[in-house]
Amino acid sequence: MHTIKLWVDRFLATTCITLCGLLTVIVTWQVVSRYVFSSAGALTEELAKIMFVWLVLLGAALLFGEKGHMNIGIFVDAFSSARLKGVFHLTADILILLFVVAILLIGGLDAVDRTMRQTNAAIPFLRTGQIYLALPICGAFSAYYCLYNIWNDIRALLRPANTQSVEGKAN
Repeated sequence: MHTIKLWVDRFLATTCITLCGLLTVIVTWQVVSRYVFSSAGALTEELAKIMFVWLVLLGAALLFGEKGHMNIGIFVDAFSSARLKGVFHLTADILILLFVVAILLIGGLDAVDRTMRQTNAAIPFLRTGQIYLALPICGAFSAYYCLYNIWNDIRALLRPANTQSVEGKAN
């Protein structure tokens, strides 16, 4: 499972780096065309918006995989027992999984389905549903990372207590 996570991490990182590079080129072209040629293209402006949305959502999924997502550590720090902290992490991961599946994955697929017949005004060959595909894709990657984290949380909880204390001293 760890090998799959590494591949998913690489894929998302490469995609985000590529999107960031392309976004930089497109925005630079937008600025040059606006100030040098006195004509801003609607196509490049809309494309920059779309790429930014995709970059943010895929970047959020990648950050989620690194457990860099926002959390409130004061609750976990309140527990003195490593076992209680593990249960809290597991509970939080399960709740996040439910949110990701319900909102991003299922809600995103619904949004894609509802808007797949709408065309984009600035880019007529692009459907609005294709833009919204970023939601369920982000949801799928985030759900995978949630399942990966849940798997690791359960494995940590099932380890004997003396193994956890030895690992804690090693860290």
